[in-house]
Amino acid sequence: MVDILLISPPFKGLLREPVGLYYLAGILNSKGISTALIDFNIELPTRSRFREYFQHLKPKIAGVTSYTFNFSVAKKIVEEIKKINPKTITVMGGVHASALPEEILKSNSALDFIVVGEGEVTFLELCRRILDGETVEDVKGLAQRKDGKIVVNSPRELINNLDDLPSPNREMLPVKKYPVASVQTSRGCPYNCIFCNINRFYGKRIRLRDPKRVAEECSVLVKTYKPDKIFFFGDAFTFKTDWVEEFCDEILRRRLKFVWGCETRVDNVDLPMLKKMRKAGCYEIQYGIDYGDENVLKNLGKDFSITAISDSVEWAKEARLTVDAFFIFNVPGEDEETMENTFKLIQRVPVDAVEVNLLTPYPGTALWANPESFGMKIIDRDFDYYTTKKYVMENLDFPKSKFVPAFKTLLKRLNLVPTPGYYPEIYDFLERDIKLPAWKEEPFGVKRLFRL
Repeated sequence: MVDILLISPPFKGLLREPVGLYYLAGILNSKGISTALIDFNIELPTRSRFREYFQHLKPKIAGVTSYTFNFSVAKKIVEEIKKINPKTITVMGGVHASALPEEILKSNSALDFIVVGEGEVTFLELCRRILDGETVEDVKGLAQRKDGKIVVNSPRELINNLDDLPSPNREMLPVKKYPVASVQTSRGCPYNCIFCNINRFYGKRIRLRDPKRVAEECSVLVKTYKPDKIFFFGDAFTFKTDWVEEFCDEILRRRLKFVWGCETRVDNVDLPMLKKMRKAGCYEIQYGIDYGDENVLKNLGKDFSITAISDSVEWAKEARLTVDAFFIFNVPGEDEETMENTFKLIQRVPVDAVEVNLLTPYPGTALWANPESFGMKIIDRDFDYYTTKKYVMENLDFPKSKFVPAFKTLLKRLNLVPTPGYYPEIYDFLERDIKLPAWKEEPFGVKRLFRL
């Protein structure tokens, strides 16, 4: 039996550790609250297998995280939990639930609470009060039902010093099953991209972890689990030059040998920094370039230039780094000419890999709140298709009838079409028939037990 069960629902894309749930488990365990964690992405259970597992653990509280595109399967898991044991308290957190707490609680009777925003302190307080039999009405950062109405309490203050958090608890899952180990370096983002909701969730001020603490986490990871590589995620790994310098120096001082990658902005790097990163084991850098036309970049809330894009890629290659570039299409101000400018940029800069996405109006973003102000219209509100690979918005000045043939031509020119052994997801951007399953199909005529 455990007090809390944390659940990471199925999602599409690169398999990565549920670091947010690691942190929740770490803070709960540090306070003596017994916790278990299940990641449906490691091995999708059948419904009966999950029921058996849940009945064995008998958790008093179940916490489920959710992105926008896997909200429907998270909802099904919550509903299943209530069927198994109606007395289990169900809680949802994450960026999607935080953006739409009233709407979600109003339409999902199986869900008891939503943790709005950064979750560690709020979820800990909620769990302690429930387990101690105390009222939870005044818990900051909590959305709940009260007298038949949905109430969203005053927001929780952000954690000022991320190093006050206990270390993420990786012992609860088979880390070896993940192809990449993930380490968080910061929270918050000061930028204003119209398609991103991270600064609503984590705030606009970047809070950086102590680089020595990050290096220590890497040391434990490397010595204990021996991952093939580590990926650092934060909203701008290279936001502060001094931080990067200190982190790399610490890795070199400790003589840690591992390969790592990170994501950042093109206007937050220079050649000396990238060379230092390479010396400390960095092999890959991911840039959100987004587009190849400066007017369109401004429409997206980006304030960097095409020159900054070119320089950042050239510097990374000079530092002997692999460069992955992300681009977004079907955007405000786009037409055949701007699309051609972007194609030419992709051909000109020496990136190693290109990922093509479509503009998606995630709840909590400026694009979701007021799409018309950007000349856009939301035409599909089925969140299952909010994967950045589906056409869910229409550009009023570059409508579907014009965009679709131009985009299909672009995909062909970029060689993003099905070939033997390679099938890019973006190729099916108009399809609407593939959804995430909540459960694996039951094996016919076979009783399978969950091995505990």
